[in-house]
Amino acid sequence: MEGENKKEKKGGLIILLICGILGLVLMIGGSIGAEDKNATDTEIKEYERDPDEYAREIEEKVVRLCSGIEGVKNVKAIVTLKGGYRTVYAINSQSSGTGYRNELVTTGSGSGERAVAVGYENPEIAGIGIVCDGGSNSNVRLTVTELVSSAFGISANKISVAEANK
Repeated sequence: MEGENKKEKKGGLIILLICGILGLVLMIGGSIGAEDKNATDTEIKEYERDPDEYAREIEEKVVRLCSGIEGVKNVKAIVTLKGGYRTVYAINSQSSGTGYRNELVTTGSGSGERAVAVGYENPEIAGIGIVCDGGSNSNVRLTVTELVSSAFGISANKISVAEANK
């Protein structure tokens, strides 16, 4: 019996030692994951830009795009935005018998708890005004409107095309 008791104690110590090592590995792995999470937060924050800069980029793309259309010359464009960049947060969706339950994914606890950001959405384009030579031609206006609508994923009623002053 004493031999069995010693074996049980020795087996218990081995299990305790294994659990300790496993706990240490999990702590180290958790801190590495936290460092990676902070890097992701930094990358997301660096992506955020001035909405006016985004509008200027869209304007330049509209000018380049429309300048390639036959009958269109001297293109000028202005883009108006609705709001600014929006942060997109991680959501945990769970299905149940009564439907879906969405929960915001958070990290930390207590006063240090915060939502996990996964990226940003660009500001919504509220409208695009285009002035160009050839803008008085109804076929040109239609072509420009359809092209810009398709390229930027906005409805045609948010695009206005007009003839430039001569």
